[in-house]
Amino acid sequence: MASGRLQQKFHLQTSNMKGICEMTNDIKSFSLNDCSKGNQGYYRVLLQLFGFLGHGKSSFINTCKYVLEDQEYNMYADVSNTFGGNTTARITYTLTKTLMLVDNRGCSKLDDYETGEIFAQLANLLPVDKEVEWSRGFELTERIIKAEKLVKSSDFIFPIFVFSVKKGLQPQEVPGIQQLLEFARDVTEIFPVVVLTHKTHGDVNDMERAFKNMGVEWLISLENFTPEDHIRTKGRHEGVLKFFCEVIKDVQFRLERMGDPDEQREQRKLKVLRFISDREVRNKLKEVAIEMRKKEQEIELRREEELRKRLMQIISSSPPRSSSLSCIVL
Repeated sequence: MASGRLQQKFHLQTSNMKGICEMTNDIKSFSLNDCSKGNQGYYRVLLQLFGFLGHGKSSFINTCKYVLEDQEYNMYADVSNTFGGNTTARITYTLTKTLMLVDNRGCSKLDDYETGEIFAQLANLLPVDKEVEWSRGFELTERIIKAEKLVKSSDFIFPIFVFSVKKGLQPQEVPGIQQLLEFARDVTEIFPVVVLTHKTHGDVNDMERAFKNMGVEWLISLENFTPEDHIRTKGRHEGVLKFFCEVIKDVQFRLERMGDPDEQREQRKLKVLRFISDREVRNKLKEVAIEMRKKEQEIELRREEELRKRLMQIISSSPPRSSSLSCIVL
């Protein structure tokens, strides 16, 4: 009886390990050529990581490499607390022959200029492994045009938004993040997958609900492996593998519905250029409105000053009032 239970337990453990091995092999051997309609002109998948500075994008890359390579923990992506993040370029990290992680430069605030840069990166309109410098005005448009020969239409774009539970999510941040996710969906035609890092450092359930209310279709919550904490556990290891299996399913689904790679890239470019153009029009209108308010204030101040001067003239030109005295003559 005891022997039977031992055999059953051993079989269960073997089955679990086989599942992990099979998932790892499936991920490593995945090729766009194996999709139902072939590769459709695409040759690799760029898993585009984007988000705020210091939310764990680089640590997530190290975690993914650690799990898939199943070797010693290495710091492939530099993790730094300087200014809340250390990535200032679009850096690529090869996972398999088909899958490649891209650590895009994070943003510190969701203004129109930083989001424009993020959209250009997500749309793969800027070269990888190059420094990313935030630019204003139509400078981004010029950089996109200059980079046309350096980017590949054959790259399949898959967006992944990384957000730290430890950092917290403030109500006033929700509209900006939702707009960012929705535009990323419009550009890539895939609603970004959300990766919540530092899941034990806050109310992860509340944050998951918040992102689902923004329209997020699926997300994963995890604790990244770090130099200080990289003990392998089945749950953490298996969680990352399941994440990649789901990513592959999403890629296969979209690839069946994708058009010509060059045409898709042109569509992405037009959407981003339209965003830049609309942004500059909005900013110009704001500048005009500010200038008009400034002139109105100046006119009002001049009127007040003229009125004050007139009052002073009236006061100065009026004869002084004499006090009447009553005299009694005896």
